Amino acid sequence: MFFSKSKTNIDYKRLRKDLIREYGIRMISYSGGLGFLDMCKVEDASNEQLLELAKKEHFNLKKYMK
Repeated sequence: MFFSKSKTNIDYKRLRKDLIREYGIRMISYSGGLGFLDMCKVEDASNEQLLELAKKEHFNLKKYMK
């Protein structure tokens, strides 16, 4: 399988950390259990799933380019 340059040059560790932080803030701020469930999803997500979650949350993926 061939990957585009942009997908292979993403710092997935940093992206995962930032998504967990984002959902943690939501959990504390207003959504409670939903934020916690989203955090759990991120912890077990594949790289492709991380990209989908980041797009859903309107993260600027250019920020995560290596």
